[in-house]
Amino acid sequence: MQANELILTSSNSQLITKAIHMPAGYIDEFHSHPWHQIVFPLTGLLQSTIDQKSAIVPHNAMLFIPESTVHKSVAVTDTQFLAIYLNPSACVQYGDCPKSCLVTPFIKELILLLFGEGISKLSDVNLTNLLVVLRDQIKIAGSYDIPLLIPADKRLKSIFTQLRQQPNLKLTLKEWSVKVGASERTLSRLCAKEFSQSFSLWRQSVRLVLSLQLLSSTRTIQDIALELGYASDSAYIYAFKKMFNQTPSKYRSDSLAHGLTISALLG
Repeated sequence: MQANELILTSSNSQLITKAIHMPAGYIDEFHSHPWHQIVFPLTGLLQSTIDQKSAIVPHNAMLFIPESTVHKSVAVTDTQFLAIYLNPSACVQYGDCPKSCLVTPFIKELILLLFGEGISKLSDVNLTNLLVVLRDQIKIAGSYDIPLLIPADKRLKSIFTQLRQQPNLKLTLKEWSVKVGASERTLSRLCAKEFSQSFSLWRQSVRLVLSLQLLSSTRTIQDIALELGYASDSAYIYAFKKMFNQTPSKYRSDSLAHGLTISALLG
């Protein structure tokens, strides 16, 4: 059942939850919901567009979308995400501005708890208390914006698709221009128009963002660097730190940290 259909049949509920799978390249065109929505990718990468602004939501981040906000989502890679729909007429008052933020271990456990079977056994008061905590955690969480990756132009999109499948491709701009049927000047102009950066910087951004998913595996930093096409792990680490203000190892440890679970606190 579609989310808005579930909402129509759940007017007296404080929230509903839905697990969603989107294969790579799937586009959920512009739409809105009468309730607030939280989008949390368990695996993969989503690109979301709200009010002409697009950003990437990786597996260690979440997106809060206020009620009736028109938005669009594209699966950059094969993506599994959890969606929570929050009743704006219930006791808890949420914000009215979209926000992309890091998911701390605490927020992650809270989201997973709301998806658990035991949630149906909670009283309305206890559920309200949990949602107040969730709202407050989102409010104080730091914003987390990763720039747009997926281009609108079909020639750049062809390059993006090939880089997503094989990020270590070492084709030059001239070779890409022949491959997609556009001049080097045209490709450079399109990158400047869509991403406000050069072709080489956009290509590097694609590789670095794709590496976020690889970092959720047990593969070594060196293996990941080589798969992305970097000559060494030090070159990858330098580029990653410049874009994300932390090393890949720090990102890995922070995003995969389990922390103290809410289940334990309630137990």
